[in-house]
Amino acid sequence: MQFCRKTVSLVLATLLLSACDGQLEIGCEALGELTPICGLQAPEDIEVTPDGSALLLSQFGGIDGGPGSLARFDPVGDRAETLYPRQPGAEAVADWGDASCPGQPGAEFSPHGIDLSRRADGRWQLLVVNHGGRESVEFFELLDDAATALRWRGCVLLPPPSFLNDVVALPEGGFLVTHMFAKDSVWALLQAFLGRDSGFVWQWQPGQGLSELAGSRGAFPNGIQLSADGERVYLNLYMPGALRVIERASGRHLAELAISQPDNSSWLPDGRLLVASHLREGLLPKLCTDVHAGACAQRFQLVAVNPETLATEVLLDHAGAPMGAGTVAVPLGENLYVGSYAGNRLLKVPLGL
Repeated sequence: MQFCRKTVSLVLATLLLSACDGQLEIGCEALGELTPICGLQAPEDIEVTPDGSALLLSQFGGIDGGPGSLARFDPVGDRAETLYPRQPGAEAVADWGDASCPGQPGAEFSPHGIDLSRRADGRWQLLVVNHGGRESVEFFELLDDAATALRWRGCVLLPPPSFLNDVVALPEGGFLVTHMFAKDSVWALLQAFLGRDSGFVWQWQPGQGLSELAGSRGAFPNGIQLSADGERVYLNLYMPGALRVIERASGRHLAELAISQPDNSSWLPDGRLLVASHLREGLLPKLCTDVHAGACAQRFQLVAVNPETLATEVLLDHAGAPMGAGTVAVPLGENLYVGSYAGNRLLKVPLGL
């Protein structure tokens, strides 16, 4: 029986890895109005600095938790500067997060989803999902509105077998973080790929600890956002292809919208939710988990969703050069900046394209 289980696990792993293709070994030339910005490391998630002068990038180390970094990208000159980890840095103060936090993640730091919010005392807080050495949500403080420096302020450790993805701050001081599926489990990954419930959303509140958010169980929870009043959760369920709207207080499902493999979401200036969506072509999604140079060819869409009516508009549908596999898009100035979980670039797209 043990031999059979190992054999089946190997077959499943081989099947899933067969979907990992689509690398583009290409240059950094623009294609029409689509402009790549290269020399980065898989900018999987993005936030705009409070003063609107730059972008904060989560430079993804890969799903296996390889080393990554937080960087500040200046669109004037297309320059990126590492903010964490680096030496010398601002002195760490472990007074946010949980008292049991053992200290900074250090060189193993491997960021994934990020979220920027303003705390009750007016200070700017950056929450970061970390896979490096531990599954955790790390707390950072922006030391100025231009985010030219960060200070680590603490963490919350998530219990095994948590495998995190994206995070959003709560107005009362805590956060929500998505748990995709049991970490290091091929069987759990298969359940997610088959559209069966594999994860949920963790909720953490200062002084109260962790709890499961009611109504959040689903197949491969991915991106997450919150309404401005904190009452509604917008949860992306990657494998079934759904955006679920949850009443946070009760866990009641208010609505569910079909969107192909939704990754991360951001807010547009007009109040619509902008969802990065991957288009499945065939039985398995075409992933690029081992692409570190060039770009991934995976087709993606940017879908704007009216949060009240759930009416949708596709702002961009693209595959191939100069970049595919968009995971998030944020507006800055007259452009959208699109990140990816693979490759070495951002994609700049005119807002009115």
